[in-house]
Amino acid sequence: MRSPILTVLALGLASIAGAHEYNLGTLNIDHPVIRVASPVSKTGAGFMTISNRGKQADRLVSITTDASNRADLHGTVQQGNVMQMRAQSGGVAIPAGGKLAFAPGGLHVMFIGLKAPVPAGRMVKARLNFERAGAVDVMFKAEAAGQAHQH
Repeated sequence: MRSPILTVLALGLASIAGAHEYNLGTLNIDHPVIRVASPVSKTGAGFMTISNRGKQADRLVSITTDASNRADLHGTVQQGNVMQMRAQSGGVAIPAGGKLAFAPGGLHVMFIGLKAPVPAGRMVKARLNFERAGAVDVMFKAEAAGQAHQH
């Protein structure tokens, strides 16, 4: 029979190990994931939520990684009946006291020219570069394209 204290401790450690967030000053980057259509795809889409607990807006200006030839900030816009991706060349603003969601059908990171297969569970390192807060390294966890994502 398992001790109730050990069970609570094990559950607590599991939730800490499952935690997948990063902090940089007043910014919190929650659950960065990369989705690819198949483990051998050469492109992937990155999603996350960035919260700004500060009193000043900040801006995510770029993302860099050694895992792909490029990593671009993209937004999805509808032109007539067609959805198109557009590069966000000036970066994206994170409002003071607000949050910004990178999610399917909206803002996302495009990893272009992936250099190695990215099967589910693999971690992809990238550096987020902010206008005010500076830079932080994060790990995007690979999820299958159809997998439900929770922010």
